[in-house]
Amino acid sequence: MKHTFPDFLNKYKYHFLVWSIFIAYEITIRWLHGPKLAPAIMYIVAYSLGISIFYFHANVLLRYSLSTKNKFLRYSLPFLILLEITCYLIFEFLIRKFIYENIDLYNAELTKPMNTYLIGRLWGHIYAIGLSSGYYFFIQDLQQRKQVDMMNQQRLKTILWEKEMKNELILTQNALLRAQINPHFLINTLSYLYNETRKLAPRAAERILSLSDIMQYALSKKGLSEYVKVEDEVKFIETFILLYQSTLPYKMQLKLSYDNEALSVFFIPLILMSLTETIIKRNQLDNPLKPAEIKINYKNSALYIETSNPEIIENPIASYNAGLRNIRSRLSIAYGETATFDYHLDSQNYFHIYIKVQF
Repeated sequence: MKHTFPDFLNKYKYHFLVWSIFIAYEITIRWLHGPKLAPAIMYIVAYSLGISIFYFHANVLLRYSLSTKNKFLRYSLPFLILLEITCYLIFEFLIRKFIYENIDLYNAELTKPMNTYLIGRLWGHIYAIGLSSGYYFFIQDLQQRKQVDMMNQQRLKTILWEKEMKNELILTQNALLRAQINPHFLINTLSYLYNETRKLAPRAAERILSLSDIMQYALSKKGLSEYVKVEDEVKFIETFILLYQSTLPYKMQLKLSYDNEALSVFFIPLILMSLTETIIKRNQLDNPLKPAEIKINYKNSALYIETSNPEIIENPIASYNAGLRNIRSRLSIAYGETATFDYHLDSQNYFHIYIKVQF
């Protein structure tokens, strides 16, 4: 980004204001104590050097020596300040001498004994670095206060977020309780229908049995627990796929693959079910050349879940939003930063979802 001079003035306007007031104050005091003032060029040089050493001492010497992890540099601060004073006095003396010799002005200070001149200028420099040190610690205090405020704001946001999550959990639990009105009556009814139809309509009976298995799992302690084995989730979605397949006149092109290591991993329930249901609901899956796939693997102490399916709508990501937000939220609550969740639509119009949980 290109910075202009007006931007520079606006950024440091308070610095210019304070220095203007300070310089006006000092010149006024000098004038009141003696009406004869030095040439303007001497004030320009003196205050230019003073302001330069002010910012050098605060922004360079103190900043890097006090913030460094190098103990030698930190303990060398008194020596560095002494070196700073020495270099400043020599540089100022040479500049003053050069100016007065070239513009033919009389300089009473340069005619004084060297020790008197050095003591006077030394006091001026100590005064300058004293102000500079105060400025440095004032800025550091402001920055620390700002960091504390930011941390407090972040802590407040975290508390509000946790409260919101708890409220959502309560709402979810209430909705789940409402949905579980007399679940045993429903399961017993399905069992009764299965027994009544398995001789007359065995295919319909198998559908009823699959539906009963799904309901039992969803309403069981496993389905409602915090973590379940991936093996239980895999059996659940296999039953769901078989039940759904029985309603179709064609073979559904959905492949489920997994390795044995993944089956024993404990994972939050119904994530796999949400992914499977999303694929089935939004795709016809009747083309053998464009199959959908769900892959579950475990390697290097990490669980990987990947899905891919062809899309038949123009903007699939927008239609997935609610389900994707739900999955991302559940993964974040359960695993925090150890969980990775990503999705994209490739050039072949295949929608991919990628989940990784590092254990």
